Amino acid sequence: MLNRLMLAGTAALLGLSAPVMAQMATETTGMATSADIGVSPMGPMAAGDFVTQVAASDQYEIQASRLAATKSSRADVKAYAKMMVSQHMATSKSLMAALRNNERTIARPSNKLNSEQAANLSLLKKAPKASFDNLYLTQQLQAHQQAWALQKGYALNGTDPALKQVAATAVPMIEQHYQQAKALAPAAIAN
Repeated sequence: MLNRLMLAGTAALLGLSAPVMAQMATETTGMATSADIGVSPMGPMAAGDFVTQVAASDQYEIQASRLAATKSSRADVKAYAKMMVSQHMATSKSLMAALRNNERTIARPSNKLNSEQAANLSLLKKAPKASFDNLYLTQQLQAHQQAWALQKGYALNGTDPALKQVAATAVPMIEQHYQQAKALAPAAIAN
């Protein structure tokens, strides 16, 4: 609420119209639509549930991408995987920093993957080198659809201001990761 008031005040001082303000707000929660990503944002959820799901999502991305950085046979996929590790470590750090403030403290989540993420990681570990890249990219597309639905949903519907800001900041990065994975994947996988 305070961010919206500050945005409105800044816009008024600068003489910006309502459509420009709406564009500025959209830029903080990404530019993609549900049709672009292929999923809808999740509905409201408790802050603790959001934290648990985001932490698991980041952990999966980091672990799967560390594996891809060594097992991939393509230089472009290795570069993507290295970027994924770096950026998801940064989003994890941002999430952990938002867990404490003067009004409340949310428990630090475990580093445990959910059952789907654990199964996907196991498949990646067992994948033959010849099919590894396609499997990794397929999983990346799916994981980023899920991450977008989670983060976009909380950015729009979340109740905790600090976590809502974390989500809003993550959405454009997730959109970028999704588009990059789509560009790297063979056409049969990306569609």
